[in-house]
Amino acid sequence: MDKEKCLEIIQDIFSTNRYVIHSGIIIDEVGCGWAKLHMTIDPDVHINLTGFTHGGAFSTLANTAVGVACCTVGAKTVTLNITTDFIKNIRAGETAWAEAKVLHRGRKTIVLVSKIYDDHHALLCQTMATMYVKGDDERIPKEW
Repeated sequence: MDKEKCLEIIQDIFSTNRYVIHSGIIIDEVGCGWAKLHMTIDPDVHINLTGFTHGGAFSTLANTAVGVACCTVGAKTVTLNITTDFIKNIRAGETAWAEAKVLHRGRKTIVLVSKIYDDHHALLCQTMATMYVKGDDERIPKEW
């Protein structure tokens, strides 16, 4: 499988996820076991009462990134556990860039890390996640 075909399949999968669409998350690039996404911070959707990005917006981007990374190894998953450390913040109009990587792909669980950066590649937050494998997506192999 090549990156472009995998990206096309995954973008199709997520094209029906209304929450991801509402959040403005874009899947930019994928490879076997990793994914890169971004989200431009919308003042009407992502900002908290202090004028900065709500932690839930970062959590949504990170959770989506690890979910996409799971897809790249042919897995249909749901989140079992996700822990996020918030380090820095950004304001409306800026872009959050997420990178997710599979650390372990088991039969029933996948363990991943996701990091979110700003436009200057400063680390905004880091996430560890464990995903439960509900099944396989026959369109994408476990290894490629």
